[in-house]
Amino acid sequence: MKQVMFVELGMGVDLHGQDVTKAAIRAVRNAIERNSMPGMRALVDGDTGRMQVRVHLAVPADADRLDHEAVKAVFPYGAVSIHVTNGGMLAPSGIFLADKNDRNEQIYVVNAAVEVGI
Repeated sequence: MKQVMFVELGMGVDLHGQDVTKAAIRAVRNAIERNSMPGMRALVDGDTGRMQVRVHLAVPADADRLDHEAVKAVFPYGAVSIHVTNGGMLAPSGIFLADKNDRNEQIYVVNAAVEVGI
């Protein structure tokens, strides 16, 4: 990426089920859903494939279970790359719910920083 134009931040949570992908998708959606970049098309001369999207995810556990393609699918345009680091948070939920596919009583919190540029 030659030039970062926007940085968007978000947080996502999976309360039950300990699904790092679900929390990551929620974090990315939180970062981008209330933004509009109408000038981006002009910057890439109408070719949205030239738009670069770099996603940084801070995950608290199960990084090996993260479905990168599912996270990339959130973005309607651009060449998307995913970068994962340790971070986020594991918090106690206080309850184990077998019907919610809980493996334990932890809440997964994932943080996202989304860079958009050309």
